Amino acid sequence: MKKLLVSVVVAAASLSFNATAALDSAKKVKFVGDTEFASFCKAAVNNDASLFKRAVSKQVGVFANSRQRALDLVLENVSCDGKSIAEFSETRQATNVIDFIKNVK
Repeated sequence: MKKLLVSVVVAAASLSFNATAALDSAKKVKFVGDTEFASFCKAAVNNDASLFKRAVSKQVGVFANSRQRALDLVLENVSCDGKSIAEFSETRQATNVIDFIKNVK
């Protein structure tokens, strides 16, 4: 019974450390330049596909007439850390954002 309890505590501590490391990584990000489009980079940093979708949807009617066109323009023109949003997402291993981009295209 003690071995099972120790295993559970070690596993929980490990998961807690990984979550903290991910949160610390997101906290170290600084947005500079045109912060109007920072939500795209933030979505990649946090691997948050729903934030990315909302950011794309907010651009419909602003500089594109459809969600697909807005996504195309974002992929062509928005950069994070000097990389395209797709490259930046891959660098950050933002699999949810990458999957969304691939599935919509």
